[in-house]
Amino acid sequence: MAEMMHSPDDLRRVQEELAAVVGLGRDVAESDLDKLPFLRCVIKETLRLHPPIPILLHETAADCLVAGYSVPRGSRVMVNVWAINRDRAAWGPDADAFPPSRFAAGAAAEGLDFRGGCFEFLPFGSGRRSCPGMALGLYALELAVARLAHGFNWSLPDGMKPSELDMSDIFGLTAPRATRLSAVATPRLTCPLY
Repeated sequence: MAEMMHSPDDLRRVQEELAAVVGLGRDVAESDLDKLPFLRCVIKETLRLHPPIPILLHETAADCLVAGYSVPRGSRVMVNVWAINRDRAAWGPDADAFPPSRFAAGAAAEGLDFRGGCFEFLPFGSGRRSCPGMALGLYALELAVARLAHGFNWSLPDGMKPSELDMSDIFGLTAPRATRLSAVATPRLTCPLY
């Protein structure tokens, strides 16, 4: 939600997509999620910029050579997913920006999948040690963001401008935002919200 508040045109586009697919007379249902391609682009772009776990810890299964360095079998290797997801060589000069359209149909990143097969995009890790809760996490994230964006109009308090939002993260086991998002939500649906 913070990234969409920081990019109001993207929030408006998600809301327009939701209004066209779902309408304003009911809340978003699970069956609607597959019909919301731009919402999925927003989710992917958010996971790229703010991976749930920014550093992965793995152990090497065999002796290997990485960038000219010998890594013996059984070594603990830390993978900086946050840095990989923002690598300018993979994502271009706007690697730190939030353009969800980079995942839209026809875009270069469209085929990138967060299930671990694309090593430039690893929000849930990769291989046998990838996140076991990925499917549930994605479902919950998509449904929550869809319902928040569909059910409410969002604005910043006290005349604050989107450019004034602090989008930096705090690093630890997870990477929460450095500052809380303060926003004003007003209902936009004609049905009651549950």
